[in-house]
Amino acid sequence: MQLAPPEGKPYPLRIWVDTESGQMLGYRVEEVGEGSQFIDVTVGEPLDEGLFVWNGPAYTSEEYQQLLRDEHRAEQRQQVQWFAENVANASLRVRVPIDFTPEDIRAMDSGGFDASNSAAMLSRRQRSTDGWEPKWGVPHYVWSTQLWDWAAGTIHADLDSAAVEELQQSLHPGEPVDRGRRIDPPGRGRI
Repeated sequence: MQLAPPEGKPYPLRIWVDTESGQMLGYRVEEVGEGSQFIDVTVGEPLDEGLFVWNGPAYTSEEYQQLLRDEHRAEQRQQVQWFAENVANASLRVRVPIDFTPEDIRAMDSGGFDASNSAAMLSRRQRSTDGWEPKWGVPHYVWSTQLWDWAAGTIHADLDSAAVEELQQSLHPGEPVDRGRRIDPPGRGRI
Protein backbone atom coordinates (compact mmCIF):
# COMPACT_ATOMS: atom_id res chain seq x y z
CA MET A 1 0.00 0.00 0.00
CA GLN A 2 1.27 3.51 -0.77
CA LEU A 3 0.19 6.55 1.26
CA ALA A 4 0.25 10.10 -0.10
CA PRO A 5 2.84 12.32 1.55
CA PRO A 6 1.60 14.25 4.58
CA GLU A 7 1.59 18.04 4.48
CA GLY A 8 5.16 19.35 4.50
CA LYS A 9 6.64 16.07 3.22
CA PRO A 10 7.63 15.72 -0.43
CA TYR A 11 7.45 11.93 -0.91
CA PRO A 12 4.89 9.14 -0.41
CA LEU A 13 5.32 6.39 2.15
CA ARG A 14 4.97 2.72 1.19
CA ILE A 15 3.97 0.31 3.98
CA TRP A 16 3.56 -3.47 4.22
CA VAL A 17 0.84 -4.80 6.55
CA ASP A 18 0.03 -8.38 7.60
CA THR A 19 -3.58 -8.88 6.48
CA GLU A 20 -4.46 -11.28 9.31
CA SER A 21 -3.02 -9.42 12.31
CA GLY A 22 -3.00 -5.83 10.94
CA GLN A 23 0.61 -5.54 12.09
CA MET A 24 2.80 -3.23 10.03
CA LEU A 25 5.69 -5.29 8.73
CA GLY A 26 7.70 -2.55 7.06
CA TYR A 27 7.80 0.91 5.53
CA ARG A 28 9.91 2.65 2.94
CA VAL A 29 10.28 6.06 1.32
CA GLU A 30 11.80 5.04 -2.03
CA GLU A 31 12.92 8.52 -3.08
CA VAL A 32 15.25 8.93 -0.08
CA GLY A 33 16.06 5.26 0.45
CA GLU A 34 14.78 5.26 4.03
CA GLY A 35 12.78 2.53 5.68
CA SER A 36 12.78 -0.59 7.80
CA GLN A 37 11.08 -3.94 7.77
CA PHE A 38 10.83 -7.23 9.63
CA ILE A 39 12.91 -9.96 7.99
CA ASP A 40 11.58 -13.12 9.66
CA VAL A 41 8.07 -12.79 11.12
CA THR A 42 6.07 -15.51 12.83
CA VAL A 43 2.47 -14.61 13.63
CA GLY A 44 0.33 -16.46 16.16
CA GLU A 45 3.18 -18.29 17.93
CA PRO A 46 2.57 -18.71 21.67
CA LEU A 47 4.72 -16.41 23.83
CA ASP A 48 6.00 -16.98 27.34
CA GLU A 49 4.05 -14.72 29.75
CA GLY A 50 7.37 -13.98 31.48
CA LEU A 51 8.28 -11.76 28.53
CA PHE A 52 5.71 -9.24 29.76
CA VAL A 53 6.67 -9.15 33.45
CA TRP A 54 8.79 -6.33 34.87
CA ASN A 55 10.53 -7.09 38.16
CA GLY A 56 12.56 -3.89 38.25
CA PRO A 57 11.75 -0.69 40.11
CA ALA A 58 8.78 1.45 39.11
CA TYR A 59 8.92 5.26 39.31
CA THR A 60 6.52 8.09 38.77
CA SER A 61 7.64 10.66 36.23
CA GLU A 62 8.58 13.05 39.06
CA GLU A 63 10.54 10.35 40.91
CA TYR A 64 12.41 9.41 37.75
CA GLN A 65 13.31 13.04 36.99
CA GLN A 66 14.58 13.42 40.58
CA LEU A 67 16.62 10.22 40.17
CA LEU A 68 18.20 11.63 37.00
CA ARG A 69 18.99 14.93 38.77
CA ASP A 70 20.55 13.07 41.70
CA GLU A 71 22.65 10.92 39.36
CA HIS A 72 23.76 14.03 37.46
CA ARG A 73 24.79 15.78 40.71
CA ALA A 74 26.68 12.68 41.85
CA GLU A 75 28.50 12.53 38.51
CA GLN A 76 29.34 16.25 38.76
CA ARG A 77 30.77 15.71 42.27
CA GLN A 78 32.93 12.86 40.93
CA GLN A 79 34.15 15.04 38.07
CA VAL A 80 34.98 17.89 40.47
CA GLN A 81 36.86 15.43 42.68
CA TRP A 82 38.80 14.14 39.68
CA PHE A 83 39.69 17.71 38.66
CA ALA A 84 40.83 18.53 42.19
CA GLU A 85 43.02 15.42 42.31
CA ASN A 86 44.42 15.61 38.78
CA VAL A 87 44.49 19.27 37.74
CA ALA A 88 44.15 21.85 40.51
CA ASN A 89 42.81 21.73 44.04
CA ALA A 90 42.99 25.50 44.60
CA SER A 91 40.34 28.09 43.84
CA LEU A 92 40.58 29.22 40.22
CA ARG A 93 39.08 32.69 40.70
CA VAL A 94 40.51 35.54 38.67
CA ARG A 95 39.59 39.21 38.44
CA VAL A 96 37.89 40.08 35.19
CA PRO A 97 37.56 43.68 34.03
CA ILE A 98 33.97 44.68 33.27
CA ASP A 99 33.24 47.73 31.13
CA PHE A 100 30.22 49.58 32.51
CA THR A 101 30.39 52.28 29.80
CA PRO A 102 26.75 52.46 28.65
CA GLU A 103 25.60 51.90 25.09
CA ASP A 104 21.89 52.34 25.86
CA ILE A 105 20.71 54.99 28.32
CA ARG A 106 17.24 55.97 29.46
CA ALA A 107 17.55 59.24 31.38
CA MET A 108 14.75 60.47 33.63
CA ASP A 109 13.74 64.04 34.46
CA SER A 110 14.66 63.33 38.10
CA GLY A 111 18.30 62.72 37.17
CA GLY A 112 17.89 58.99 37.52
CA PHE A 113 18.77 56.66 34.67
CA ASP A 114 18.90 53.09 33.41
CA ALA A 115 22.04 52.33 31.40
CA SER A 116 23.38 49.13 29.91
CA ASN A 117 25.72 47.52 27.45
CA SER A 118 26.14 43.91 26.39
CA ALA A 119 27.94 43.05 29.65
CA ALA A 120 26.58 45.29 32.40
CA MET A 121 23.66 47.27 33.80
CA LEU A 122 23.82 50.44 35.88
CA SER A 123 20.92 52.47 37.29
CA ARG A 124 20.18 55.15 39.81
CA ARG A 125 17.07 56.68 41.36
CA GLN A 126 16.52 59.50 43.81
CA ARG A 127 17.29 58.29 47.31
CA SER A 128 14.26 56.75 48.96
CA THR A 129 13.56 55.92 52.59
CA ASP A 130 13.96 52.17 52.17
CA GLY A 131 16.43 52.06 49.29
CA TRP A 132 15.70 50.77 45.82
CA GLU A 133 15.86 47.22 44.48
CA PRO A 134 15.54 46.75 40.73
CA LYS A 135 13.90 43.51 39.63
CA TRP A 136 16.84 42.30 37.57
CA GLY A 137 17.22 38.65 36.69
CA VAL A 138 20.95 38.62 37.49
CA PRO A 139 22.84 38.92 40.77
CA HIS A 140 23.53 42.61 41.41
CA TYR A 141 24.57 45.12 44.04
CA VAL A 142 22.58 48.06 45.37
CA TRP A 143 23.82 50.95 47.52
CA SER A 144 22.91 54.51 48.41
CA THR A 145 24.72 57.83 48.52
CA GLN A 146 23.38 61.03 50.10
CA LEU A 147 21.18 61.83 47.06
CA TRP A 148 20.86 58.58 45.09
CA ASP A 149 20.01 54.88 45.25
CA TRP A 150 22.28 52.95 42.86
CA ALA A 151 22.29 49.48 41.31
CA ALA A 152 24.92 47.66 39.24
CA GLY A 153 24.95 44.18 37.79
CA THR A 154 26.71 42.12 35.18
CA ILE A 155 25.27 39.63 32.78
CA HIS A 156 28.00 37.00 32.39
CA ALA A 157 30.28 37.65 35.37
CA ASP A 158 29.96 37.87 39.12
CA LEU A 159 30.78 41.18 40.79
CA ASP A 160 32.48 41.11 44.16
CA SER A 161 32.66 43.85 46.78
CA ALA A 162 36.09 45.05 45.56
CA ALA A 163 34.74 45.53 42.02
CA VAL A 164 31.69 47.39 43.36
CA GLU A 165 33.89 49.69 45.48
CA GLU A 166 36.02 50.45 42.42
CA LEU A 167 32.88 51.24 40.40
CA GLN A 168 31.55 53.46 43.20
CA GLN A 169 34.80 55.47 43.21
CA SER A 170 34.45 55.99 39.46
CA LEU A 171 30.80 57.09 39.73
CA HIS A 172 30.87 59.24 42.88
CA PRO A 173 34.45 59.58 44.19
CA GLY A 174 34.77 60.06 47.91
CA GLU A 175 31.02 60.10 48.63
CA PRO A 176 29.97 58.04 51.63
CA VAL A 177 28.01 54.90 50.77
CA ASP A 178 25.41 53.14 52.91
CA ARG A 179 22.80 50.37 52.55
CA GLY A 180 25.08 48.41 50.25
CA ARG A 181 24.22 44.76 49.66
CA ARG A 182 24.16 42.02 47.06
CA ILE A 183 20.83 40.80 45.68
CA ASP A 184 20.59 37.27 44.30
CA PRO A 185 17.39 36.65 42.31
CA PRO A 186 15.72 33.31 43.14
CA GLY A 187 17.56 30.49 41.39
CA ARG A 188 20.41 32.70 40.21
CA GLY A 189 22.50 33.23 43.34
CA ARG A 190 25.71 31.77 44.57
CA ILE A 191 25.87 28.07 45.22
